[in-house]
Amino acid sequence: MHRFIVSPENIRDNIITLEGDDFKHLRQVLRLKPGDSINVFDGSGIEYEADILSVEKSRAIAEIKNAFQSDTEPKVRVTLFQGLPKGEKMDLIIQKGVELGVYRIIPVITNRTVVKLDKKDCQRKTERWSRISREAAKQCRRAYVPEVTEPVSFDEALIVAESSEAVLVLYENEEKKCLKETLKCYNINKIENIALFVGPEGGFTYQEVENCRNLGYNIVGLGKRILRAETASISVLSIIMYEMGEMNL
Repeated sequence: MHRFIVSPENIRDNIITLEGDDFKHLRQVLRLKPGDSINVFDGSGIEYEADILSVEKSRAIAEIKNAFQSDTEPKVRVTLFQGLPKGEKMDLIIQKGVELGVYRIIPVITNRTVVKLDKKDCQRKTERWSRISREAAKQCRRAYVPEVTEPVSFDEALIVAESSEAVLVLYENEEKKCLKETLKCYNINKIENIALFVGPEGGFTYQEVENCRNLGYNIVGLGKRILRAETASISVLSIIMYEMGEMNL
C-alpha cells in the first residue's frame, strides 16, 4: 500500500486532504484514483488506512477506514547533539539517524565547527534538514518525524541535555570508560531518554569535554581508531539501538 505524509491539520472529521508534493506523486506518478487504498501518517506517531474519495486538480480527498498507533517507534528516545560538520555530511547524518530511530537532532556549534552560519543560513539549513527528516521517516516506515532544530551553541546544548536521563559524550581520547559497558548499565536500569554528543571534524576540545565531565555526563571512547563525525554518529546510534533491544523483532 502506498504511503503518504500529511500535516495534522489536514486530518478533520475522518477526512484526509493530500496536497503538495505527496499529492503530485499520488496523481502524476502513481496515478491513483478514487477507490484506491492508501496509508497515511501525520508525523506524530499515528497511522491511517484510508480510501481515496476524489482526485482533484490540486488535492486528493481520502476517507479514514482505520487509525492505529504505530509500533515502529523505539522506546528509547535518543536526542543527537551533532557538532555541525562541513559540506553535506549533516544531510547523511540526519537521513541515517532517522532510519535508525533517532528521536530528535540538535545541530551544535562548537569551538571546532568550521561552518559559519548567519540567521538566514540557519533557517534555510533547518528547513532543508527538516525535509530530509520527513522523507527519511516516510521511506523507512516510521510514523513519527524527528525534529531537527536550528543550530545552538555548545553551552546551550549542555543545558538542553540536562533533562535527559543519561548523557553520552564521545571523546577520542577517553581511555577508561567504553561505550559498551556504559550502555549495559543503561539497559539494566531501563533508561529511555538518552542524549548523545558527537563532535564535528576534529572532535570536541579538552575544555568542552571537561565542561561535560563537571556536569556528570558520561565521557566515552569508541576504541583505538578515530572515526569521522558522520561515521561516529551512525555507528553509535546503531549500537545504542542494538544494546537497548530496539532491533529485536
